[in-house]
Amino acid sequence: MAALRAFLGGLLGLIIGAIGAAFVSNEIMGWAGVSDFEGGRGMAAVFLWGPIGGILGLGLGIWAGLRLGRRRAAEQSAKAHSDTPRNVAIAIGGIVALAAGILAIQYYSVPHRLEYDGSGASLAIELRAPAAKAATLDVNALEISLDTDLNQMPGSWADPALRTEGDWAILSGEVELYYRTAQRLLVIRFPDGRDLIFNPHLASKPDPEAGWSDWRKPDYLGVPGQAQTAKPGPDEPYELRYRVRVWGME
Repeated sequence: MAALRAFLGGLLGLIIGAIGAAFVSNEIMGWAGVSDFEGGRGMAAVFLWGPIGGILGLGLGIWAGLRLGRRRAAEQSAKAHSDTPRNVAIAIGGIVALAAGILAIQYYSVPHRLEYDGSGASLAIELRAPAAKAATLDVNALEISLDTDLNQMPGSWADPALRTEGDWAILSGEVELYYRTAQRLLVIRFPDGRDLIFNPHLASKPDPEAGWSDWRKPDYLGVPGQAQTAKPGPDEPYELRYRVRVWGME
């Protein structure tokens, strides 16, 4: 119980100390004529005096919590005194863990841009089909998009997009990987309403050193007039491969 009282006292003291110190210091600096140009006085109150007040409040709160419990256990005062460092450590550790948990929840609840040392990235793709099948395609009528739980990004085909390798015709294109998320579906839409849907199974921050994936058939097909997607059959002619390309690295 002593550790719990120390934790609650320290947490309350930290909050009251930080808020109180920031408010009081801002008022005092205002009375003293400190300029608030571009929010300088407020920033000093929040980022300088606020943390100082929070640390002092933390210490006083832990002390008050332990002091309150010691009165109730006066007959065990020697043991209570020997347990003080452990209770203080438990209280501080609990407050740090609580703060880390709150920060982690806040961090993961906000979308984050996918970057590699400040550079963005794209998903480079190659779609292949038997040359006879591809000969009937109008490349300009095919649309690419990367659909995620956070956004939808349109893609584009290279210029020229089409090349031939043996019996295969290959279309090259790319789409930006804007957000860090593991929920991505690459969709290629045909003018007749048919969709090829691929799940690239990429991590939220995929490794650009992994290179090209294996060739793979669509995971799902969007069929005109049907609300539900369908599984591709063994005779599906289209296959896709992909890799992550970091901007400016090639």
